[in-house]
Amino acid sequence: MTTPGRPGRRRARASRRPGTGSGGSLWPLLGASVVALLAVVDVVAVSVVDDEPPSATNIAGTLALAPALTGAGGTRRQTLGVGVLAVAVAWLLVAVDDVHTLPAATRVSVVALGAVLAVWVAHVRIRHAAQLQDRREAARTLQAAMLTELPQPDHLELACRYLPASSGDQVGGDWYDAVVADSGTTLVIGDVMGHDVGAAADMGQVRAMLRAYAVDRPEPPSALLCRLERSVQVLGLDVLATAVVARVEQTAEDRARGLRRLRWSNAGHPPPLLLHADGRVEVLDGEPDLMLGVDPDAVREDGTCELPPGSTLLLYTDGLVERRDATLEAGVALLARELAARAGQPLAQLLDGVLGAVLGEDPEDDVAVLAVRAHPEDRPRPQEAGPTRLTPGPPPRR
Repeated sequence: MTTPGRPGRRRARASRRPGTGSGGSLWPLLGASVVALLAVVDVVAVSVVDDEPPSATNIAGTLALAPALTGAGGTRRQTLGVGVLAVAVAWLLVAVDDVHTLPAATRVSVVALGAVLAVWVAHVRIRHAAQLQDRREAARTLQAAMLTELPQPDHLELACRYLPASSGDQVGGDWYDAVVADSGTTLVIGDVMGHDVGAAADMGQVRAMLRAYAVDRPEPPSALLCRLERSVQVLGLDVLATAVVARVEQTAEDRARGLRRLRWSNAGHPPPLLLHADGRVEVLDGEPDLMLGVDPDAVREDGTCELPPGSTLLLYTDGLVERRDATLEAGVALLARELAARAGQPLAQLLDGVLGAVLGEDPEDDVAVLAVRAHPEDRPRPQEAGPTRLTPGPPPRR
């Protein structure tokens, strides 16, 4: 599991340069094995074919296959080593088989040329892999810098998780956010389409605008999304995104009754889930509005419900519930069952348990999750919820 709320690396592979892992030693072994195998075949062919001179069965030229195979996955040095070995064995075979000078030179030259080309292919492959990894690391760093620590409003416990895709080449625009203002605590979960540095950069712009709008004036989540949509159009941003913006509100009358209210707007995003204290899970589905970036004049609406004491709101991105072999509805249903099975657990334990059960070890896509637990206000804030903090802290230094 990654560090709570921060982009992490599930394996040390992300910090290694291409071609330096433990599996890299198999490529020179494969190349050397091919050299040995072809040499044995050449020797056996000479002893089996009695009516032909040894030069007629000589297969020294096929040794070019050895560095070619090594270059497909090995380093330049490994490929060069196998190439030198192949050239040396080719010279030995043409000498033993008494091949005439010109054919012998031709066959050895073929092996040498194959070795040179294999070294060049290995160089190009490793350079391109290194560039891709550098771009991926830059996007991860950019993404991490924009996922700040969460605030902790009084009697509201917030927790988050971010898990990158296991394939390592998926760097996307998933994000979460929470802002405390006079109008309430605004919660955001979103996903900008794309899996590259551009998606991470677009996510940063969208997130920054939405944060500013959340503290600018008291307005419902649907109005925030409408303002964001118009800004995206005016600024000419080529962005497609889904998001849920929710606000935990409480009037003086609600406070006296020990209740809070949730108001949310959904722009084409998977539905939030509300886990009640008794283990019942409510899917806040309704009819999602149009995703962001399609129509700046799209009509957006708000949904409302009570947020009772002891309940937990779960916001998440589609990587948690979408599978190639199942529908979105099936994924949401599975998530709801796993959530219900962990009712009553501390929030951090609940999140880790749900993610482990739903995703396993290798998520196919980036996943961002934001959870909010409403603790009863007629007693002190629970110790496991940590201290109250109304402003988010800076991102940890790397």
